[in-house]
Parts: sequence; C-alpha cells; structure tokens
Amino acid sequence: MVARDTDGPIKPCTGLAGGDTERVYLLLTENPALGYYNLATVVRLTGLGRAPRFSSRDGKQLVESAPSVVAELVRRIGLMTVTVEGRQVPVVSAIEPLTAEAGRAVIAENYAAYVAEYGEPA
Repeated sequence: MVARDTDGPIKPCTGLAGGDTERVYLLLTENPALGYYNLATVVRLTGLGRAPRFSSRDGKQLVESAPSVVAELVRRIGLMTVTVEGRQVPVVSAIEPLTAEAGRAVIAENYAAYVAEYGEPA
C-alpha cells in the first residue's frame, strides 16, 4: 500500500501497511441529506484509513488512520461529494479528530450498544 507524499516521491503508507504502529481516529458525521452512504468503503478505497469493526452508529462513522497520513485523509474526505437532486453535496457534515484513546472508547461504546441490541456477535 502506498500514499503519495505531497512534497516528494511515493513512499510506503506507514499507517496501515506497517511501521507506524500509532493510530488516530476521525469521527465522521454522515450528511443527513444522503440517507445511507457507505463511508467505510469510500475511506478504505483511499488507502489511507479504514473503518474498524463496530465503528458505525447513529449516523457517525469512526475511521482509523496513522498520524503520518491522517491530514491527507481529512483533505480527501472533505472533498468528497455526491449529486443529490441535481446538486453536489458533501458526503460528511463534520470531521472530528480523536485521539487513539477516544477512538477506542467510541468502539467500546458501539460494541456495548450492539450487544445490548443484538447479543454477542458470532
């Protein structure tokens, strides 16, 4: 997996393929004008982040990335739009950066909500 460095050649993406073991998180608020939109897939296709298990709930999508590439991921997500009723609208209404600890807390809360509603996952 590679990510383009804006100031030089293509270099290995340390965020997901190895090297940089630290994680940062983004909490994305889905644009309510879109209804359902698969943010997890769109983020994964950037090669700069991923949506861990139990990362989506109540119109919010948690995305995991590495400190070295998260700024580029934020930039790309901020540029994403789709056409709704003939006009371009952003896919997210907010992007909130979270620390690794805060991101793991969101996953834990989402997991607890899942278990309360559906029982333990298989």
